[in-house]
Amino acid sequence: MQAGSDRRYHVVVWGATGVVGRCVCTTMIKYYQDEVRWAMAGRNKQKLEEIRDDLAREYPAARSVPILTGDAEDQHSLVAIASQTKVLIATSGPFAKLGTPVVEACISAGTHYCDVTGEVPWVMRMIKAHHAEAARKGVKIVNFCGFDSVPSELGTTFLVNHMQEKLNRRCKKVTHVFGEMVGELGQGTVASLAAAYFMENSSERRQSSDPYCLDPPDSQRGPDRGDLLRVRFNKTLKKWTIPFIMAPVNTRVVRRSNALLHHSYGSSFSYEEVAEVPNVFVAGIALVVLTLSCALFICKPLHPIINRLLPYVGSDPEKIIQAGGHWNSTVVGETEEQVGHKSQLVILKMKSKRDPGYWETSRLLLESALCLALQEDELKDSGLKQGGVLTPATAMGMVLVRRIQKAGISFDLQ
Repeated sequence: MQAGSDRRYHVVVWGATGVVGRCVCTTMIKYYQDEVRWAMAGRNKQKLEEIRDDLAREYPAARSVPILTGDAEDQHSLVAIASQTKVLIATSGPFAKLGTPVVEACISAGTHYCDVTGEVPWVMRMIKAHHAEAARKGVKIVNFCGFDSVPSELGTTFLVNHMQEKLNRRCKKVTHVFGEMVGELGQGTVASLAAAYFMENSSERRQSSDPYCLDPPDSQRGPDRGDLLRVRFNKTLKKWTIPFIMAPVNTRVVRRSNALLHHSYGSSFSYEEVAEVPNVFVAGIALVVLTLSCALFICKPLHPIINRLLPYVGSDPEKIIQAGGHWNSTVVGETEEQVGHKSQLVILKMKSKRDPGYWETSRLLLESALCLALQEDELKDSGLKQGGVLTPATAMGMVLVRRIQKAGISFDLQ
């Protein structure tokens, strides 16, 4: 089944009044207005019209963008919106509170879906409740389509694909080392993550600590035993590293991809993520700060203080662009070899000139949606998954890699 092949729109942006939603709409207007049929959607028509008017001041073509209204508490209105589009983009959380009705509406309408969630327990629930039905209907529910976890997913996909095609090897291990990242973590992002955290019960949070919690229940487990919690020296890169703050999300997504692809990455594939720091002294300080930050995050009475300390990121996409930002990372892969033979190392450098927060996330989300909407035949011919609660790698793989390369993220083998 090709979801919504005769639909009015290619893409509908649900939650267009939020920061990520506005960034998505701005990017659509700037780069894709003439080739994509799309609409803005949300609960408040007046706010949507104000957003459209703001866009039209800079991009007059925005005046013709249709507006659709619905409510997360009115399932019929969500199905009515989803039925008009091939792909629905969900831009705002917490998804544990707002996301489930949207996912259910998309499955009901036969519409592909992508979002920017980083909420592992919620996705666990979506897999349990909806994976089988979505797979049967040929509907792709693709979570984690922002900075969490597209670079993690596609860096691994690119590396594994190179090993298999050029070296005739499978992959034993990938270590993703995130380097310099310049951007802002806004109040809205932290508020959404915190709200989601306290919506989960202790049992769900405990389950999500399992490194393979997103894998199918009957899937074989790999060698990974838990999240890294210490300072470590990477001998290959000759760099000191500390735990990467989003590794508890990204690592589980990459492992699910390997499991859904029948462990095609490697028979005993291992994946980890860390952040690079200049020296061991900085590493020690950074680890303490990271530990304290996590402790503050789970202490609810302190959230008002944390919000006052965090920068307020306005809702004007152009100001976010002008604020600048960039990120880079290094992906180190080891080939799977016979006992007694040394693994070959493959090193991939990734980098982008966009803020890894709102601006990169919105671009990755949009490119994911357009990949699903405009390249269905190519995705099918690539042998990727055609339905279910999926990951970026299993739904779009190298097809999405090529899209985001054109969008400005470089993939350079060393």
